[in-house]
Amino acid sequence: MLIPIGDKVSIATMFNGELVTLMNSEDWYVWMKTIRDLSDNTISIFMRAMDRFWIWSLYHPIEVKEGFALYQGRYRDMLRSGYEITIRYKDEAFDDEVEFVVAKCDPLKKITINKEIAGINSYFYFNEESKLIDDHRFINYLYEKHRSAKGFLAGVEIKKSSLALEAFGKRVKYLPPYKVAKNRENIKYFPLELYDELLSIAQPRDRLIYLLCGACSARIGQALNLTMYDIDYDRQEVWLIDPKLEVPDIYGNRRSVWLKEEYGIDMQKANEHNTPDLQFKYPIPRYHEPLYWLNEEKYKKLFFETLVEYKKSKYFVSEFARHPQHPFLFVTKTGKRVHARDTLSRFKSNIRKLVQKHPEYKEKLSDLGLHSLRHLFGHYMAEVYARSADESIIMITMDAMGHSSMESTLIYFTISTDTKRSILQQHANALYGEQKVLT
Repeated sequence: MLIPIGDKVSIATMFNGELVTLMNSEDWYVWMKTIRDLSDNTISIFMRAMDRFWIWSLYHPIEVKEGFALYQGRYRDMLRSGYEITIRYKDEAFDDEVEFVVAKCDPLKKITINKEIAGINSYFYFNEESKLIDDHRFINYLYEKHRSAKGFLAGVEIKKSSLALEAFGKRVKYLPPYKVAKNRENIKYFPLELYDELLSIAQPRDRLIYLLCGACSARIGQALNLTMYDIDYDRQEVWLIDPKLEVPDIYGNRRSVWLKEEYGIDMQKANEHNTPDLQFKYPIPRYHEPLYWLNEEKYKKLFFETLVEYKKSKYFVSEFARHPQHPFLFVTKTGKRVHARDTLSRFKSNIRKLVQKHPEYKEKLSDLGLHSLRHLFGHYMAEVYARSADESIIMITMDAMGHSSMESTLIYFTISTDTKRSILQQHANALYGEQKVLT
């Protein structure tokens, strides 16, 4: 389990009736946050992954001559199939044996397992970088106190010769990630033909969020960080700025400094504005500029119309009526921040309404999340490219979606089956017409 200790987080568990702590887990947390500059959400995912691996290792002994990568491979296989760890103990009161579930994991997909392994490897990379690997007992003092325990923590010998960085040697690679095919057919995007209908049934606040995510490709954490001072009414522009950075807004204020000085919000500390589901992650667009729109005439216009509607609705609370004050646009009836989990719940409710009206879309809509709206943007741009053959569309999409590498953008640019058929038919009809003229 993860235990907050001041500004740090530690990993601990009960073993043989005693609370034991994963050694250096607090320092690992600080390393990820300050040195690696990972988001709070990523740090939480990594630490929970290591927590699960640690508990599993206590009940699964390492085999003779089993290397670390092989041991991780065995754990990875368990993640694929799912596992349950149970122990039996004698209940003195009833003079009977009782079975207790220590840990349980449902089968995971490859892409999820890759995140788990990345989190585990991060812990060991940290210990390499910190040169703590010199002491093979570094994992925690459980090695010393429970040397007889037949788990990974007691059995594996992590020695400098096998894991540490040696002079001019290359970094040790732990278990490599699964190869997950990346192609556009596997990307779950919200159907473009139902997007306008989704916007029409959504309440004003949610409609604004759906417009930012679908028509502008924002991630939900980015959309929820929009402030009332990021909207340029004169130029009809909308900006999204990472609250943790000193990036200037349209008034020249550096965002993180402005939040701290004006509102007393320190984005480097845990608070209601710095929860895992409100993380900004990456710049959007790629450069410091206002958001791109799928259709400015249609969706940008709708955004500014809806903005007026939202501010007049019962869901909006003015900045000066919020206690404590904050500048973020999306709020609850009490003036608190709207979170991703609440937005997802209403999104799922709206999807159920669409399914009732369009049962033929049930399978396609059933497991979509808010990120499917961002994928809609990429899908739409790929379709525009397929029909126009304009290479600049790819670069525009890359900039608009905030991708740092072209590879991320090109995932969308595999022409869909329907488009292929449509283009083929279009050219076939043109060719057929030419042949008729020739004869």
